[in-house]
Amino acid sequence: MLPNKKTLERVSPTAVVESNLERVLGEDLVLVREKLMACIHSGFPFVDEMLVENLHQHYPRAIIVLGTTRLGHTTVEKRVALAAAIEMLHLATYIHSLIPRGEIVVDENTRTLLGASILIGDYCFSQASALAAQTNNPAVVAAFADALAQLAEGRVLTLLENPERPYSDDAVLFAAAAEAGALLVGLPRPMRYALREAAAAFGEVLTDSETSLAEAIAQLEALLRDRPLARPLVNWLRSRLPV
Repeated sequence: MLPNKKTLERVSPTAVVESNLERVLGEDLVLVREKLMACIHSGFPFVDEMLVENLHQHYPRAIIVLGTTRLGHTTVEKRVALAAAIEMLHLATYIHSLIPRGEIVVDENTRTLLGASILIGDYCFSQASALAAQTNNPAVVAAFADALAQLAEGRVLTLLENPERPYSDDAVLFAAAAEAGALLVGLPRPMRYALREAAAAFGEVLTDSETSLAEAIAQLEALLRDRPLARPLVNWLRSRLPV
């Protein structure tokens, strides 16, 4: 049943925007996908097939970048490049996660999978770095490099200490998305820190207590209470789970 006129009048434009951040970011998300598709067409059929097969259709890390950059000012090209860089970094780590772990039987198929996962993952890392550099922002590039170092360190420690335990990159990637996005538009440090903590908690919500996410979002809301453009992102963080 369609709502009557009085009901529609009670729904403010702000409430409509807050309820659907992904629709607000729709045009930018299309550009992010186009940039990702351009990057994964290497010219080598086997590589392209593997990348297309493993490229996700939903981009929550890009959404955090784009939602964060709405709180300041930058060009479309720079925010889209950064959003694509974080998603490409995720693709790189996902491809590397396909590498067989533990005791394996070394045969022709295993060697092919090992070689392909390592080389194609490294290709994605290089593409992600190139995209981050397109922001022409040293602070953003430094944050991206720091995230890359954290990812590498986390994976090495997991392989050395507990190779059978699944390793999740979500917290690092979501935190990097918020941090780099905030740096790109020059948000003040307290706001940047709150965004990073909320995004990191969002990334851990599948395996950790949701209390940390609730606390992080409460702190974020307190800092952003005078910024209406932040509400869609805050509500999205509260209501979505990472993919």
